[in-house]
Amino acid sequence: MNIIITNNGIVDSSSNREVAFQGTTTVYEVVRIIEGVPLFLEDHFERLLASMKIQGLKLELVYPEFKSEIIRLVELNRITNGNVKFEFSRNGGQDSWRLYFIPHSYPTDEEYKNGVPVDLLFAERSNPNAKVIQKNVRERADQLISGKKLYEVLLVNQQNQITEGSRSNVFFVKDGVFYTAPSPMVLVGITRLKVFELLKKLDFRIVEEAILVDQIDQFDAVFLTGTSPKVLPVARIGNLNYSTSNRSVLELMEEYNLMITNYIEK
Repeated sequence: MNIIITNNGIVDSSSNREVAFQGTTTVYEVVRIIEGVPLFLEDHFERLLASMKIQGLKLELVYPEFKSEIIRLVELNRITNGNVKFEFSRNGGQDSWRLYFIPHSYPTDEEYKNGVPVDLLFAERSNPNAKVIQKNVRERADQLISGKKLYEVLLVNQQNQITEGSRSNVFFVKDGVFYTAPSPMVLVGITRLKVFELLKKLDFRIVEEAILVDQIDQFDAVFLTGTSPKVLPVARIGNLNYSTSNRSVLELMEEYNLMITNYIEK
């Protein structure tokens, strides 16, 4: 079963997905469903509204309606674990939205333990604070990921600064201090926000600073954050290896998983 909910009703066919979504601007949000619960949905909704505001768009749905539609999608598809995508598009002055399950790939237990390979991609988003589909960067990232059999690529801007992953945020760790690019330079992921909360709770120091490419050999550990990966250690960037058993990172991973458990129970 592959049911899609749109502003014009319910569609029971994936072949209709692209028909009404060819507008010049498409804003989106991806929400993870765990045990039937949309994870951190309030935060996702706020980020969606922020992205739309940046693009000069307005969503008529209020939060209770947004939540209700996602719950209805879960029930109609009888899927209790997966990723749901919400897309809003403007085409010729006409606004449309759709909500549907997308294919997902979650890290394995082995990848959480041993880390994943990533590499660098010299590219940057035109407006990193808005979650807008940018096909050029996405296509280049996918080609590099597929060609080198990577989990992710890290974007590098014209100043040789590492900003974020193509689908994730990235943190560097040295001597128990966590480094990540400043919020204005990245799409502020929901998992990133939760990691900031937990690092402050655990009394770790956070430095919002974009790491230069020629500095990456100075760090003890690196990890990604995102809807699908959660908190995921990086085993290597290119040919440069990192520890995947860093005590500070392992403590953070444990606390993040506990945060998810508590959210679902509530």
